[in-house]
Amino acid sequence: MINNIRFSAIFTIIFLSIVLFNSSISKAQNAPSLSASLNKKSYSQGESGVLTLSFKTSSKVKIPKEPGIDLSLTTNDIEGQGLQDYSEGEGDYISNSKVKYNFTVNSSAASGSYITVSGSVKFGFCTTSDGVCKLATKNFSVKAKIK
Repeated sequence: MINNIRFSAIFTIIFLSIVLFNSSISKAQNAPSLSASLNKKSYSQGESGVLTLSFKTSSKVKIPKEPGIDLSLTTNDIEGQGLQDYSEGEGDYISNSKVKYNFTVNSSAASGSYITVSGSVKFGFCTTSDGVCKLATKNFSVKAKIK
């Protein structure tokens, strides 16, 4: 009987330890949220612009430079020219948790209309305390007026 009580107590302690340990790891590894913004509210046809993607991370979570950030557009309103260089910054992580993407508004965009710049971004995020990294994909969408 006493052996059964000891076994139950030890089993309960081990079980609770595993549950608490796993929940603390999963909380630390929540994917950052993503916000998108444009450098202007309105553009002319053929004008260049900049899309800024900002990652909101929890404490001790950073966006690594490798694997690289993969941006895919799902809009035909702009022509992408690629991500600006984000290789500078503190060591292996992106500075300020932001990246910028250069684009040009298509010359066929109708004056007075709105365009939607939308797509998805695939990126890594790491907990700096233990080095555990994961991948995430987030969607974004932002509108601008055509002059």
